[in-house]
Amino acid sequence: MKSSLKDNFCSSPWFHIRIDPQGNFLPCRWSTISDSQYHISNTSIVDYINSTPMRDLRKSMLQGQAVKACQSCYYEDSMNKVSGRQKQLLKSAITVVNFDKTFCSTPHWDLFAHSAENQGHTDYLPVDLQIDLGNTCNSSCIMCVPKYSSRLAVDYIKLHQLNPDLFENPNTGKNWSDDQNLINKFVDELAQLPNIKYIHFLGGETLYLKSFYDICERLIDLGISKNIIIGTTTNGTIYSQQLENIISSFKEVHLGVSVESMHSLNDYIRWPSEISQIKTNLDTFLDLRNRTNLQMSLRITPNILSIFHIDTIFRYMLDNRIIAESCNILQDPSCLRIELLPGELILHALGKINQVIIDYELEAPDGIILNRRSPEFIDPVIRAVIFEYKHLLENMPGPDHAEDERKDLIRFLGSFEKLRKNNILDYLPEYENFLRSYGY
Repeated sequence: MKSSLKDNFCSSPWFHIRIDPQGNFLPCRWSTISDSQYHISNTSIVDYINSTPMRDLRKSMLQGQAVKACQSCYYEDSMNKVSGRQKQLLKSAITVVNFDKTFCSTPHWDLFAHSAENQGHTDYLPVDLQIDLGNTCNSSCIMCVPKYSSRLAVDYIKLHQLNPDLFENPNTGKNWSDDQNLINKFVDELAQLPNIKYIHFLGGETLYLKSFYDICERLIDLGISKNIIIGTTTNGTIYSQQLENIISSFKEVHLGVSVESMHSLNDYIRWPSEISQIKTNLDTFLDLRNRTNLQMSLRITPNILSIFHIDTIFRYMLDNRIIAESCNILQDPSCLRIELLPGELILHALGKINQVIIDYELEAPDGIILNRRSPEFIDPVIRAVIFEYKHLLENMPGPDHAEDERKDLIRFLGSFEKLRKNNILDYLPEYENFLRSYGY
């Protein structure tokens, strides 16, 4: 693996950790590799931060080594997207553009030096957590996995029978947050973290999960909520009055709404949602934003289907002054990657983005904006996101194994459609020649 501090270093392992839906610890919110040896039932947050995997990760980072668990960020870096790694580096006042100078002047230099001299050990306790509460969800999104959706897990039993090489037999395990004793243990540990600043809760559908409200209420009762920013992500299909009651008790609340387009295509991708209902709920959330300390964003995961109507997201952002955050550019399932789209359809999607730029008289922002949640940056962040995708499509690399992957796309979509009795061409008639040419 290549060795370069600029290309591979990330400060995240010094201040951030994650817990997955089954209660396993992970080193990062963007990592997909967990180790069931370290579970919330047998390991405390404080113990995990100096566990063998975390110490080894910090040592690898300090040696500039590429790490398997970090492939998602490396992929986004290669696409000239703002990756999670770059966002985490910003928290240490480090930028990739001016890496050498900012790395030497970072306020976290002493933390890094301590770890370098002590086999990856750190005395610093986490300030930033991502807590996946479970997979209970009312949606079965085609790009999701059973680990994060109970409804999709049911579908995967049948999908695996249809195409076992494309769909794994689901083995999701139990939601850790269904155990009240573990909830109590987790909140007690949070109360012992002196520097905790931000907690992001995920599901499943977080607003469905009782554990989300239980943890928030416990933090309020302990008197520490006013010092903490919490975030959560919803699929936008429901609205909970309890959320409004929580907002006033925390320093800030960040709400991400997962949506792929403002077109009915979203209903196909995020089955069985209805974009009309999501828009109604978005109006409610926007009204709440205008009268509370709620911050909002759209959370998109662009893929070969949604990229064609991503312009509808951009228009909604501009009309409502709401940013969009790319969770990541979709890599898996690999047959849904954007670069598999034929050139003429990429140009069509690009043309629609360019039309947004013309209609709203947009100019590219100066430089790269990394601090994307600051309210004063809403307008330049919106422009930055739009121009990032313009640049992405203008410089889309040729895919490896494209023919095989496109054939897999047909089998992939066809398997879902056998269960759902729908047809992608009802949502994307522009794709007919492309899909038919590969056997749709």
